[in-house]
Amino acid sequence: MRVTHDNQLTADSTQQSDYLAKYLALYFFVSLTAVLSVSAYNTIPSEMEVESPEMIPSDNSHPASDSNDFGNSENNSQLSDDHITQLQQQVIANFQKPNLPNVNVPERIIICLDVCCDDKSSLFRLGDGTTFTPFNMMKRILDFFLHSKHAINKRTEFALLVMTESEPLWAQNFTNNLKDIFNAIDCTLLKDCATNGCTTESFDFQNVFQLIKQKVGIPEFKQEECILPPPYVVRMLVLYGRSNCLPLIPQDDPYFIFLKKQMYFYIDILLAHEEECGEYKCAEIYDALQDLDNGYSYVFEVSRNATKIHDCIAKLLAHPLQRPLQRIANYTFGVRQ
Repeated sequence: MRVTHDNQLTADSTQQSDYLAKYLALYFFVSLTAVLSVSAYNTIPSEMEVESPEMIPSDNSHPASDSNDFGNSENNSQLSDDHITQLQQQVIANFQKPNLPNVNVPERIIICLDVCCDDKSSLFRLGDGTTFTPFNMMKRILDFFLHSKHAINKRTEFALLVMTESEPLWAQNFTNNLKDIFNAIDCTLLKDCATNGCTTESFDFQNVFQLIKQKVGIPEFKQEECILPPPYVVRMLVLYGRSNCLPLIPQDDPYFIFLKKQMYFYIDILLAHEEECGEYKCAEIYDALQDLDNGYSYVFEVSRNATKIHDCIAKLLAHPLQRPLQRIANYTFGVRQ
């Protein structure tokens, strides 16, 4: 039995060495290809940038070149260098990313639902003319998200954390019974429909972290057991609907610092804001919410666009252990010409 165990350890060590050798070979191959393909990168637009928010122009966009190719040779050279640098940084980032098991383990998803908005009369409109209030649209996309996740893995569990005007409330413990979670959502929305819109200027997420500390257990990541899948992963899905109330993210909060270091805890964000961004604080809120990101989050924003909010919630169906980083996620079909 001792010999068998030693042989197994030797085999595991050899397998890990093989994986490392393959990754190193891939790195040098990609780097060499990038250097040899400078001219190709000049004609191929990048798909590796994060989808720019509606209210913030992309800093990565390049002005259209004029017809004088000679006059723009220096700009083209700079563009090529930028593409090569970006590609190399992404390869290095993949090396630095922990070697987590790519397994569809059960998820425990905390629906962090904002029940406040600034203008309840603003509507989402479908293609057939059907309109939805912000609350009803949130309920609609949650219906799609919960049923889809449950169909993918019936062991997925959901909890409901409600963000009222000034404080968070834990409304439903983890359950894989969709009826329970929908009843909790309905009760939450019915209570809030009788209240006025949001009047506070800020919302402190420190209280949210304290609730998570009390209610949620997070599996521990151990480097020596990194190839073994955890019993589950925890994901907090923040659905933020305010356009004038700044979220306060306490970067020095000890438990928030702890959460950002956990390999099996993820925070995804969907901001649904008003359309007239010039009259609200949409850009400031979007920037503040990104402080929740530890590098592995998916962050989306949408105004009163019914199509886009459904697209965003569909992209959030991906399992945290099986999805790429958002900045290199590609949702196009077919071969790029």
